Amino acid sequence: MSSSQTILLLPAVSDGDVAAFEQLYDRHAPILYALLLRMLASPEDAQEVLQEAFVKAWNDASRYDPSRGSELAWLISITRSRGIDRIRSRKVRGEREKDAARDNSIRSTAVDGMAAVESVVAGEEQRAVRAALAEIPEAQRQALELAYFDGLSQSEIAGKLGVPLGTIKTRMQLGMRKMRERLRESLDR
Repeated sequence: MSSSQTILLLPAVSDGDVAAFEQLYDRHAPILYALLLRMLASPEDAQEVLQEAFVKAWNDASRYDPSRGSELAWLISITRSRGIDRIRSRKVRGEREKDAARDNSIRSTAVDGMAAVESVVAGEEQRAVRAALAEIPEAQRQALELAYFDGLSQSEIAGKLGVPLGTIKTRMQLGMRKMRERLRESLDR
């Protein structure tokens, strides 16, 4: 059992416990930063969005429900949402065109981001997620990776892959269900 499963910090954070918040940040910030770095391919943006995500976590800590998932899963959801917001704001401001010009650099940074994730994230949770992801069919894994790491909507994924929207929705739903089942099995051991 990992330490994040042993000691829940969000209930104390919701009561205004600054020390618990600092522990929460120290425990999960490296993982969340690596995710944002992969999504945004910009260390500055990743750091800024990470701060926004932790401010939201501080403000919304009372909304955390341990029966719906781990603290890390809750923080990933907040962080991913903030990262997608940043990606979409780039599109509006036209930064997407600038990003296309830096495509090679982004790929390199994304690979570096994954290396950072693998070097920072250790232990049972990482192995369980990787194993669960490896066990789902390629089409489902591809749809989930495009959504979670690239911040694409289901419609954008369908367009990129040339697959009907309904097919993408089904792939993502089945993939998430299989991931959830596999993670429950791994964490219950």
